[in-house]
Amino acid sequence: MRNQWQRHLAAAAQRAREAGKLAGNLARLTDTALAPQVSWRAALAQYLSQAARDDYTWLRPSRREGDVIWPSLRNHSGEIYVALDTSGSIAAADLAQFVGELNAIKGTLPVRITLLACDSDLHADTPWICEPWEEFRLPRQFEGGGGTAFAPVFDWVEQNGGHPDALVYFTDAEGEFPKVAPNYPVLWLIKGKALVPWGRRIQLN
Repeated sequence: MRNQWQRHLAAAAQRAREAGKLAGNLARLTDTALAPQVSWRAALAQYLSQAARDDYTWLRPSRREGDVIWPSLRNHSGEIYVALDTSGSIAAADLAQFVGELNAIKGTLPVRITLLACDSDLHADTPWICEPWEEFRLPRQFEGGGGTAFAPVFDWVEQNGGHPDALVYFTDAEGEFPKVAPNYPVLWLIKGKALVPWGRRIQLN
């Protein structure tokens, strides 16, 4: 029944959109209702599983036996940037759940986390670094306030020469987006119904 309902809704929305009768608010509602329910933890692990893994390399042999060169084991830590929207729309309980999920990922993959906190601008004490062997914790309590702008996070990454395997942005997406997407994967973990202009949107609630 649910699949049939979704097919009928998608067909009706498409006909209304082609006729120019699908208002913006209704379009957002239908897009949200038709969005697949995806585990953001699984999506992030998909990006990191290729970067954060033990692998073999032939660049520096671990030993030589006669004419045989044996490969050496290389351990590469994944690098993710995590951005928190601290504008006041994200509850403390949401942040606590988010931290727990990140630690679950770190328990299975060697991941280095760079944490950035932002509302209308980056917090003065940003960033915070969590090495692969450390438990990820929020450095302090964040008080909600200010508007929401996403550009400061991406500007900081570019200015500091960052090349993350992925950037995860925890937000309600109610803010001003950069016009151009970066050249690394971005996962938007969304509390609410707002859409994003680029990157991968994953509905949290």
